[in-house]
Order: sequence, then C-alpha cells, then structure tokens
Amino acid sequence: MKKNIRLIIFTAFVMTVLSSCTKWLDIQPTDRVSDESLFSDSKGFRTALNGIYQLVAAPQLYGRQLTWGINSAMANDYYSFYLNDELKSASNADLKNNNIKGSLADIWRKAYTVIANCNKLLSEIESKDDSFFQYGRSEKNMIKGEALALRALLHFDLVRIFSPAAIRNNQEPFVPYQEIYPAHIAEALTTKEIMVRIIRDFEQAQALVEENDLTTNPLYLSGGLVYRMDGTSSQDLVFFTFRMNRLNYVGINALLARAAMYAGDYAKAKKAARLVYDFGPDGKKWFGFTPEYLTNNVTRSQKLPEDLLLAFYDPKLITNIKNYRGNLTFQLNTSYQAFFPAAERDYRRNIINTSDNVSYKWLESISQTSQNLIMPVVRLSEAYYIYSECLYREGNTTDALIFLNKIRSARGKSSAFQDITENGYYAELLLEYRREYMSEGQTIFAYKRLNRPMVLGNQTIEVNDRFTAPVPEEER
Repeated sequence: MKKNIRLIIFTAFVMTVLSSCTKWLDIQPTDRVSDESLFSDSKGFRTALNGIYQLVAAPQLYGRQLTWGINSAMANDYYSFYLNDELKSASNADLKNNNIKGSLADIWRKAYTVIANCNKLLSEIESKDDSFFQYGRSEKNMIKGEALALRALLHFDLVRIFSPAAIRNNQEPFVPYQEIYPAHIAEALTTKEIMVRIIRDFEQAQALVEENDLTTNPLYLSGGLVYRMDGTSSQDLVFFTFRMNRLNYVGINALLARAAMYAGDYAKAKKAARLVYDFGPDGKKWFGFTPEYLTNNVTRSQKLPEDLLLAFYDPKLITNIKNYRGNLTFQLNTSYQAFFPAAERDYRRNIINTSDNVSYKWLESISQTSQNLIMPVVRLSEAYYIYSECLYREGNTTDALIFLNKIRSARGKSSAFQDITENGYYAELLLEYRREYMSEGQTIFAYKRLNRPMVLGNQTIEVNDRFTAPVPEEER
C-alpha cells in the first residue's frame, strides 16, 4: 500500500511564521525569499530551523492536538459532557466520526509539512562545509541534529496516532517515513518497520547535538531555567540558548528512550533512560523537580518546568487556547480524584483547581508568564518510569520499585509503593503517567503501548486498536 504524500514546496514559510516571533532570532521578514537567498549564509539555516519550530507549535500539532487537545481527550483526561463534538469523539474513541475526521487529517497534513521542511533543510546543509557556519562544526551538527530529531518526533507521533502499537504485531503498513526532499510518494511501513527509522534518526541526532550541548555551550542546558526557558540577552548567542524549547541532547535521549520502549527494544530504552537519569538530581543535577512551595500559592509554577526536557513555544498559545475553548470549561474527568488519595501528599494535586475541576496548566497565569507560552513534550520523570519498567521486565523488582518511588517521593508522596505483582505494578505505573502527564497528551500512548485497559472509577475502557485513528482517506 502506498500513501500519496503531497509535494510541499519549500518557499518563504520561515518568513511568515517568524513575523511575530522574536524569541530566538530578531529578523525583519520580507514577503518572499528564494532558496538560494535563504541558505546563502549560516544565518539562513538558523532562520529556517526557527521557522520549523514555529510550525510544530501550531494548533494542529503541539499547540493543541498533540498536547491538551485530541491526545488528552483520548486518554479521558476530561469530563466529556463539557467538551465540544470533536473532543467528545476522541474521548469516546469514535475516530471515524465526521466531527473529528477533519482534525485528524489536519494533524497528518501539518506533520508532513513540517517533515518536508526538515528534509529541505537537511538536503541543503549536506553541501555546506563546517567553515560555512559562524561556530563551525558544532553549529552545523546542532542544526542538522535538531532537524533530524524533529523529523523523527513528528513521524513517531504520527505512528502513535495512526498505526497500531508494536505490541499488537499488526503487519499492515499504515504510515510512510518521508526522508527525501522533494518526494511525491512514499511507501507506507508497518509499525515495527517505521520505528527502526525513527530510532535511527534519534540516535544520529543525539550524536550530532552532543558537542554543542555538552562541550561548546553547556551552560545553556545546564544553567537552569534562567537559560533554558528565559534565554540570554546576547543577540550573538540567542540562537544557542532556549534549549528547553529545542531538541537538546538530554531531551533527544529521553525521546529515544520513549521510542525504543514503544518499539519493544527494552535494552536500548534502558540505556537511554539511564543517560537521562544521570543528568537529574542523583547525577549531574542539570535538571531537577519543581519544589512543592512553587506549586501551592497564587504564583504557582503551573507547568512544573524544572524537569521539562522539551517544551515547544508559541507566543500566541494563550490566545489560541481561549479562542478554541470559548465558554467550554474543559473540566477534568472526576476520576482524577482517585489518582490523588486525600490521605497521601502529592503536590501535583496543586496544579488542579479543585473547585472547578480544571488544570492550571493551560490557564493564563499573571505571574508565571513564561510558562503561559510553553507546551510540555517530555519530562525527566519519564526516564525514571522507563528505567523502572525495564528493570521490572528483567525481574529486578526491588530496584524497579526504588526508581518508581523516587518520582513519587520527588512529587511529595510520603508512602512507598511496594506491590511487585504484575497487575499491581503496572496499575501504579499507569497512574503515575496520569498524575505526571495530565492534559499533556502522553498518557494515552502509555496505555496503547502496553495494551492495558484504562480504569476510570467504575469504568474499564479496553484499548486494543480503538484509539488508532484511520489514515486520512486522501492518503490511502
């Protein structure tokens, strides 16, 4: 089976998407720019890459659907009565309904638009010597690595939405891997086939960005939120900061662990997760966990940013959220109360407005304005979950519980989880995904990867392939 991926011509998209963005690069856009002009100097590659980051922040992708939108609705994070028809269909796994078909097709088209632009940048950079770039090999490899990682990430999320999970062992091809620019037709691949390519690109990307993030400019990743989220005032170096919002070395390794886990390559997942863990509180201390006192007052850090390894950025995020929601409340599924027993401390409860049953994550904060504009994609805590599960699969249940309890303790829990039975362990692991990633769009894929039912109060929802969206009709 072949999927017809429309030829997307690379034009002046960078100029249009950057017209309102000055976070990474202060550029005065023009109406039109040729390929030759754009890539005539190294700053053009910076411009192109920044433009791609603006595209992934669009509502069709991480600005809504792949975070607090369709993905979170599929996980039943919300009480469906207060949702619009689109998200009700997602919540009910009614993914062939006309109310959601168009939005799913938009995800597909937008993702492949971004992928095409990644491939264009990658094709252009191959012919450039290291000396072409202001900071030589380190800058060239960083740009190339980020583009590769973005390509892998978009394909990965397409697979998780439009293809059965690897555990289902479905041999039918669903999603193409597009790695050539330009291309009209790409062969669709099975989940296992495409995951090999996704993992390959993450591994190559990790090696490419390593020099910049660990040797050339380590401060912009290791220096805390003041650099990772708020950047630097130096115009010459601004492109190399904001590493939380970019595909950085630690974030790529976390995504590699996530992808390897999804593919069932537990040895590779364990190795990548351990590397990420070693950058946390028990290792290099580049990343930590938001302290409780920053979550329980009016100036709360609503997105727990200290452990965010990757969070995309959009200056229009709050406006877009308000415009989409209108008068809808997006109340959380009341089953969330069972995730946070009253007898247990867990400061993730502080991120929920319990009087209205809504998450503070996507409400406008007057005090934490930087957090208003970011979309969490992967957290340090996920490395703990993956490493714990890999240990559990090896039969090392003692250490598996130690690492699972590290996160519970880091989030304020005083009790230790001790159930080593398979049902008990995985029930708690999935509850941890829910607590940590509530309304961030990741929880559904933990259930899908494991093919375990969602238990919400008295309701049990079988997963199987119910949350696999049909490939858009025009692409079949």
